[in-house]
Amino acid sequence: MCAAALEEYCGSIFWNASYLDREDPDLPVCVEQTVLVWIPLAFLWLFCPQHLVSLCRSKGRTQHLSKLYICKQLVASLLFLTAIAGLSLTLTEDFGPKREATSAEKNPAVYYANPVLYAVSWILLLLCQEGVRQRKGAVDSATLFIFWLLLVLCNIFPFQTLLREALRTGEIHDVPRFSIFYICFGLELIALILSALADIPPELKEVVKKNPEAGAAFLSRITFNWNNSMVVKGFKQPLAQEDMWELNKEDSTLYVFQRFQSIMQSELSAARTKFQTRLKKTPAKSRQKVQEEAFRNGLSDGLRKGVGQDVLMMEEKRKKEDEKKKKNEKKKEEENYLNSWLIPTIYKSFKGMLIKSVVFKLLQDLLSFVSPQLLKLMISFTQDPSSYSWEGYLYAVLLLVVALLQSLLLQQYFHLCFVLGMKVRTAIMAAVYKKALVVSNDIRKESTVGETVNLMSVDAQRFNDVTSFIHLLWSCPLQIALSIIFLWQELGASVLAGLAVMVLMVPINGLLATKARKIQIENMKFKDKRMKIMNEILNGMKILKLYAWEPSFQAQVEDIREQELKVMKKFAYITSVSTFVFSCAPALVSLATFATFVGVDSNNILSAEKAFTSISLFNILRFPLAMLPMVIAGMVQATVSRKRLEKFLGGEDLDAGVVHHDSSFNTAVSVCDGSFAWEKEAEPLLKNVSLDIKPGRLVAVVGAVGSGKSSLMSALLGDMHSTNGFVNIQGSLAFVPQQAWIQNATLRDNILFGCPYEDRRFQQVIQACALNPDLELLPGRDLTEIGEKVR
Repeated sequence: MCAAALEEYCGSIFWNASYLDREDPDLPVCVEQTVLVWIPLAFLWLFCPQHLVSLCRSKGRTQHLSKLYICKQLVASLLFLTAIAGLSLTLTEDFGPKREATSAEKNPAVYYANPVLYAVSWILLLLCQEGVRQRKGAVDSATLFIFWLLLVLCNIFPFQTLLREALRTGEIHDVPRFSIFYICFGLELIALILSALADIPPELKEVVKKNPEAGAAFLSRITFNWNNSMVVKGFKQPLAQEDMWELNKEDSTLYVFQRFQSIMQSELSAARTKFQTRLKKTPAKSRQKVQEEAFRNGLSDGLRKGVGQDVLMMEEKRKKEDEKKKKNEKKKEEENYLNSWLIPTIYKSFKGMLIKSVVFKLLQDLLSFVSPQLLKLMISFTQDPSSYSWEGYLYAVLLLVVALLQSLLLQQYFHLCFVLGMKVRTAIMAAVYKKALVVSNDIRKESTVGETVNLMSVDAQRFNDVTSFIHLLWSCPLQIALSIIFLWQELGASVLAGLAVMVLMVPINGLLATKARKIQIENMKFKDKRMKIMNEILNGMKILKLYAWEPSFQAQVEDIREQELKVMKKFAYITSVSTFVFSCAPALVSLATFATFVGVDSNNILSAEKAFTSISLFNILRFPLAMLPMVIAGMVQATVSRKRLEKFLGGEDLDAGVVHHDSSFNTAVSVCDGSFAWEKEAEPLLKNVSLDIKPGRLVAVVGAVGSGKSSLMSALLGDMHSTNGFVNIQGSLAFVPQQAWIQNATLRDNILFGCPYEDRRFQQVIQACALNPDLELLPGRDLTEIGEKVR
């Protein structure tokens, strides 16, 4: 019924298989006038709202009119005129004065509808191109490029139809429409070329010089053509830091961490609420346990005074149960922290990139199963002498197109995943670094410097590695399932033999993963211990040298490293076994499947078509089977890192309200009856401290070693818990520690410490610090490089 309506709409046959069942195939004219017209126009109408929204939000902003934009609008305007010309031609033929009175036949409806559709679409396109120009930071539009590409590809079919018909008959039947179509096709080709170019606004030109990716067009982005200049430069000479481009704003640490931190705070609040709820339920259970223990202890005392052997055996049994419960309680104590909030935070912070990468990976996985089916069709084509030659060319072209699309999608997926991994690592490192500056003394006592360094290096890197391949957790099972489905179509129930081999490998993989997790936890403990002692060695190098303690500390480090290496060796053995098992998996699955297929029934013949198609599917199966154990091992390591990071980042911070900044006080520093302790539950180290320092005073605190001078400084900085009294400081506070620390940079950079350079203020600082005599001794004055690494 639908085909009949379309035939009436076109005035010709919509579909007939005879069009393809010949040596020179062609599509029916009705298909070219309907389906091939609607596909690109539907794509444009689907995505035009986003451009129209940008146009509405521009609020009359005036943007620079570039030559490229004017050319694009001119081409679209000419296309609009061709649509109007086509509609006018049809109206003239049906209702014009030259129409023959005897002819009652009118042009089909398609000759009215298509020009109108095109005219409206070209008006929409003019608005869309204006919307792209008004959008801040936009240099092109991916959707408009794809629209022009679809339009040109769909118009190739009527292009060759009209040309072949003219060559076959030796004349052109409808010269006006023939001319209009080829003019339109030429303009569409020009528009496609123009849409592939980047229209860089004047305000972005300086940014593009520092970062070419910001000015890359859609075609350049999907082919990574914008990176060519860096590759060529790296080929000609070794790349230095100065050669690197600036990062995009979205990739900068500040942007990534601000978004991550805002979401992390809300997730931590939710996790803290759950944790407090869980703690409220704990005391009742604890009291019950205490009562049970008291009862058992009382019973044991009575048993000691002379009870039977049976009761003594019951007591031993209870003791064993108590030991088991103590172990379980120890495990619960290890989990007594804010947990299960880091993964949701990462997801909510970067869900846009995750969803994009899911789409790319899904399309690439689905396309990977198209190639075996095309290969099957190509083999059947070679075996069928009655097939037409154009079928072989079609399959070959489709294989090329599928491989090209696979490559583009896969590279975009990898690019997104690696950038995502980098962002996750950056966010975690920044969060750990900021937390280390404000963490409370109770948590600082539990986390050594070595553990903190490992959190920023090892644990953050593990999240980077896992995030880059996180989609394989669903992609590998999907590929395995699709491979089995297609193999079932080829080999029938024989594929179950291969499936049985894979199922047998699941418990082996689970056992190896569990063992690897335990070893990884043990390895991290040794790593933390080694980092702690190495940090102590580096910080106390002068004392270590003076007392000749090198052999002693070397022996300690080597002992810890030896234990660490033993654990790493165990992990390497497990990894090698896992890799071996899953490297053999595809071969074992293929062998089991083919052997079962041939052996089950003598009528089963392993033809070239079945063999090559099945081998192609087994090759696809090889990747997920090889990668799945690696991903699982990475997830195991990331689980350990997640717990460590959640425990540290979820710890208590220093109380920011300890030090007040009330400007109504007439003193610069005021401490009123203050008592301060390093830990919340500890006895105050400083008691009943009262101190008033007037503005402009120079005050020195003198006392014996251990009398609390440094503790007083820490109390003024807010690093101690205040149990009584209050501290008020007017304005900002600067603290110079006892141990000097300088950057490996110029003297000026050390003084500025990231602040912008102001010559007048800089000279005032130099004068106030009496550094001029010292600068006279330096060869480059304040531009002299200083630091430990400067030669």
